[in-house]
Amino acid sequence: MKMHKFWLLLLAWLLTACGEGGGGLTTAVNVDTASAIPGMGLKGSPVSPLTFSNPYPQIPAQCYIETSRGTQNACQYCHTNAVYQAGLGNNNPQAGLEARIGNLQLEYAFAPYETNAPLATINHWENTLKPENLRAVVVAMGIDPTAWDMRTYLRTDNWKAAYDQRPGDPKQWDAGVQSAFRLFPGLDPADLPASADGFVRSTTAKNGFFSDAQGWITGWRALNFMPYGIFTPMTGSVSGIYIRLPEKFMRHENGSFDLAIYQQNLDLLERAIQGRLLPADGKTFVGKAQDVAVQRGLYPLGTEFAHPLHYVDVRAPGARSRRVKEVRYMYKANAWYPDQHRPGEKSEGTGVYGNDAQGWVDNGAGWLLAGYIEDKNGALRPQNREEMTQCIGCHSGITRTEFPTFTSGTGNTVDSTWAMPRKFAGALGWQEMNYLLYQPDPNASETAIPGKAGQGDPLNRELGKGELRYFLETVVGASLYGDMPPAVEAVLAGVIRQVEGYSADWPSLDTSSAERFQQVQTLRQKLMREFTAKGEYLETDGTIKGGLLYPPERDALAAAARYRQVVVSQRYSKGKDVFPETPVTFRHFRDPAEPLTRVDGTAYQTGEMITERPIEQDNPASVTYRAGNSATQIDDTQPYPQGNYNPAYLPLLRFPLQFESTPAPAGVVKRRLDWDDIPVSVLPLNLKGMLGLPDGQGFAVMEYQGKQFLVQSGRELHTHQGVKLLEVSERYALLQQGKHLEKLELGDHTVTPHTAQPALPVLSMDELALVDLKSFRDNAALDPYRLFDAVQPEAVVVNGKLSGYRLTPGADPALFHKAGLQAGDVLLAVNGVKLESEAQAVQLLEQYEGAVQLSLTLQRGKDEINLPVNFQEFELALNAQAG
Repeated sequence: MKMHKFWLLLLAWLLTACGEGGGGLTTAVNVDTASAIPGMGLKGSPVSPLTFSNPYPQIPAQCYIETSRGTQNACQYCHTNAVYQAGLGNNNPQAGLEARIGNLQLEYAFAPYETNAPLATINHWENTLKPENLRAVVVAMGIDPTAWDMRTYLRTDNWKAAYDQRPGDPKQWDAGVQSAFRLFPGLDPADLPASADGFVRSTTAKNGFFSDAQGWITGWRALNFMPYGIFTPMTGSVSGIYIRLPEKFMRHENGSFDLAIYQQNLDLLERAIQGRLLPADGKTFVGKAQDVAVQRGLYPLGTEFAHPLHYVDVRAPGARSRRVKEVRYMYKANAWYPDQHRPGEKSEGTGVYGNDAQGWVDNGAGWLLAGYIEDKNGALRPQNREEMTQCIGCHSGITRTEFPTFTSGTGNTVDSTWAMPRKFAGALGWQEMNYLLYQPDPNASETAIPGKAGQGDPLNRELGKGELRYFLETVVGASLYGDMPPAVEAVLAGVIRQVEGYSADWPSLDTSSAERFQQVQTLRQKLMREFTAKGEYLETDGTIKGGLLYPPERDALAAAARYRQVVVSQRYSKGKDVFPETPVTFRHFRDPAEPLTRVDGTAYQTGEMITERPIEQDNPASVTYRAGNSATQIDDTQPYPQGNYNPAYLPLLRFPLQFESTPAPAGVVKRRLDWDDIPVSVLPLNLKGMLGLPDGQGFAVMEYQGKQFLVQSGRELHTHQGVKLLEVSERYALLQQGKHLEKLELGDHTVTPHTAQPALPVLSMDELALVDLKSFRDNAALDPYRLFDAVQPEAVVVNGKLSGYRLTPGADPALFHKAGLQAGDVLLAVNGVKLESEAQAVQLLEQYEGAVQLSLTLQRGKDEINLPVNFQEFELALNAQAG
């Protein structure tokens, strides 16, 4: 449990106990009443997935791989509990929190829709599993893939022709005309690339809402985010991502268009999706959108995403070819509140609602998904519902309604999305997707590393390790298939050598026996962790080694040609990922004494291709009857970093951005040193106390020339120009002056409970009578950070030791007085237990969680006051809103 949650609850209890007392709470949610609703005449129909050639297209091919006795845990990149536990737009915990879902890191628990439905344990992704079959189909069509000129193909545009078939106003999400391209995103590729600030501007007036000095503002803004193992140069596909909010988010309160207002609303949304809203952010968006609530982990109605998926062209910016494999689109059409739907009640097996002719489906969790993919000649066409159900598999949630629509999804999306949660903070994230600032080398040969990265490895929010580092350590591969392309093998073999201080040389895979294969995979994981720990996956300037990210041109062209075989044969329902040969992770290398079996119980032999997995057949009355029941061999008794199990992986980055090594990109704060290595500030400042929020954010109470003031992380000190409070911890405040970091330490001075307080405004009885404390508590149940408007806690340190928390007025002193509090009140104890550390305070909260009443001890002047607090009603409301 985080410290900020402790304070939110504790302040809530104080305000419930004091002043006017408890009282009932209203928990109505301020729902977006914008006119963003599905278009007039947008008609679809349901189709049963049992009619598909693959009845389970929502289960991707990579879910069927072996984990090499658990040394390759790609499962966690979709299947964890962390986003659900963080209350960030997800109700699909998939690592053991919900019995109906199970733990998808530990078991291949593929469940049929019903007991008499086809089995889900059968791998239908033939193109991925048996690429030789795909080649045979293409040859039988009279096509010779070796004769293709793939460079020319990749550099031939097919997006513009599809966009030109979209009728209607490109500024509207729905063309409003019954057309095959009705929901094709209104993003004109002729307007790309985006400007330096990420906004897509046009020279064509009809494409823009308003204009500035650089052109017409289309409303679209590019996103740059940290990818992993799905769409990367090494996998053969790279993305562009663009977001657009409805027109009202671009307008000032007076109705005029205002780019600054739009930027502010987009920044607010970013913080909401990434779970780092601040008290100062308020409850609503700004400008004309001030009637729309900012909701943690949720997008407002009318949000649009455009996602062109490109082939890899290593000679192009961002490695993005002119040709697109697909153009994908998402539109937030309906309100969806994940906490209103019980985990484990997905509607898989019900009808997939959509329109094949127009290429869209309803994901069942608030979004319309549309997709346009290459036809056999390379032009874009609408996708059918079987093809689009693959998208629902990754972009969905859990909803139960009277007339259910097919839902699915993973545990690691925020409101069905992947990109915005992993967006780089600040200007680095508001630009074209560039795959770690990829810089092509025009002189590179077609067999050489084609370029280099321009940035380092960003730290994961919870792990404190670089995202790529963690991926390499836990997957030991280049993608979620656990495969290792020859180009990456060459990089590792060239660096990981015993003579260079490693425990062994990097070994090639040995498939001569199951025992030898497992030994080599275990050794490869060990060596990979040595490699990342040494920082040798980075260049000397701190950027990531290009050979780990970008394939040689010859390899990229070969991968594009393999995918083009899928295009000409139109076998998308049999898999889009095509390897030179069956990946080794689809072959059987388990202990021969305990082999994996087929559905009929026959055992696989060493090296044999795994085409199906066993099922539970003991009890026909069981809810797991005919569901998969084989273990992944990931060991839940060996969590990361000792082992490879992690049910709490959270796919979010630290804020401010920090990197495994320097330098960071311009304008981005570099990774700080350990606290012990940061010099103590020589500024004439004293650190009086702190309030910690997630990821180093929070507030610090500082003293300058005998006067105290409050400063928020990320803000400049008003007493010292050019000095910014960067982050706070339990004992330190980190300051930044230009490129220089220094710290203030708590406890270098003595503070007593009787220290004089800053003068407070004098409020009349009439002014106090106007304060509606109950209304404030009601609003705080919806937006807990409003509590800090009333009360600001400050750590009281005596002889270097925490002795309590002084309570001072927040932004609204009237609330403080109305609550019955007095300046200088110090919270000393909970249930008689003194507060002597923040960690202990959190433990106390956990210890008394579920209690109906606590006794708080306050010091007021020379007196101690015991305050009984009944907080059950408020906590229920607060938790209901927090999810």
